Amino acid sequence: MSDYYDQPEGQGLSLKHAGKTYIAWSEADLKAAGVPQVAIDGAHKDARLTTIKAECRKRIYARASAETQMNMATAAAAIAGKAVTDRSADEAKLLTGTKAALDWVGVMRSKCLELAEDPATDFTLDASWPECPPEVVALTEQF
Repeated sequence: MSDYYDQPEGQGLSLKHAGKTYIAWSEADLKAAGVPQVAIDGAHKDARLTTIKAECRKRIYARASAETQMNMATAAAAIAGKAVTDRSADEAKLLTGTKAALDWVGVMRSKCLELAEDPATDFTLDASWPECPPEVVALTEQF
């Protein structure tokens, strides 16, 4: 069994195989040490997924910083505490936008797994990622 250890891109592969840990090894050195190709391929796939997850996080935080997300959550919680009949149209819109934002984040995270499956896909292109819904853009601009 192989376990991947997070390693910055370009600094070799790190993994655990057959009770041994290999940190920042080249593919050639891993092969020479007797690590099977399937374990090496798994480390490459895991490294790609880690890089893609970082890209996903960067894109989400570019739309809504941690502070923006906290402010949205606080506002949504305060509104959710009101009876539905006591909510203004703007408050209902904020709750709808917050739900759309959570859904978009979920779709973004799911896209990570899909992008990791195809090494030929350029995950740095905007076209590779789900577009942020307009109601989410409008909501995040309020905070």
